[in-house]
Amino acid sequence: MTNADVHSDVSIFPPPTSESAPPPFSKDELVRRGYELAHRALEFGERTFHRALGRAAALMPEGSVGGLCGMMASLPFTSETILFGYAQGLFPMEKRGKIVWSCPDPRCVVPLDQLHVPSRVERYLKKGIFDLRFDRDPAAVLANCADRTETWLSHRVQRAYLSLFELGALHTVEAYSGNRLVGGAFGVALGSVHTIESMFSHEDHASKLCFAKMCLQLAECGFTLADCQYMSPHVERFGAIELPRAEYRERVARGLVRPATFRAPVPASKASNGSGNGKANGSGHG
Repeated sequence: MTNADVHSDVSIFPPPTSESAPPPFSKDELVRRGYELAHRALEFGERTFHRALGRAAALMPEGSVGGLCGMMASLPFTSETILFGYAQGLFPMEKRGKIVWSCPDPRCVVPLDQLHVPSRVERYLKKGIFDLRFDRDPAAVLANCADRTETWLSHRVQRAYLSLFELGALHTVEAYSGNRLVGGAFGVALGSVHTIESMFSHEDHASKLCFAKMCLQLAECGFTLADCQYMSPHVERFGAIELPRAEYRERVARGLVRPATFRAPVPASKASNGSGNGKANGSGHG
């Protein structure tokens, strides 16, 4: 290497000077820039998450409602969770030890302003072949509805529904033959919509009369829809129709603005003697 080469290297890589050194950062400046970077990363993460969530919901068979059903399954199964689910148009069931939520499309309902009671059922109601009462023995109604080979109404679900009864949200109708419970049904009041979750019958016509009695009482109290969830020949005879899921959920939302109140009729024996605490047929409840 010649001297010229040495001088050439020196001219290419000049020694650093104080003017070319970067200015030192203060601690406050480092913290400020760190917060800025973290905020930008968080915003990016949120946008990415919401886009991914939207794509996932769109890919689900039931769209965003299907995603809502999945989210509900991850929440604690309490009476408050059940009411929140019903307000979204969902309902719970237990399958293989897990709580699952459903929102069928279409949804079977009886518009109570178009309720049709079949003539034979109407004759049986007038004849009084069963003693029909409301909210008399919810635990027995739930247990009888669950007494079948396969049931969604597990002990856990029954306990949750009994909590709804204590809150005044669940109502039952019972059919008695003498002192024996021979039929019944139960459902949940949600605004101006009332569900009819399940029925049972140990004697002919008992479940039909319970269904008719419940629908007539709901109409009397100002409810607009009896939600039967799925169509069947039994409820179709009473004027049941199928609503698109979106329309059903809209009806539920509107009903929450102007809710109805369930009131059990006063038994004739109580009305006649003017006593509110006398026992009729062994019960002080309506």
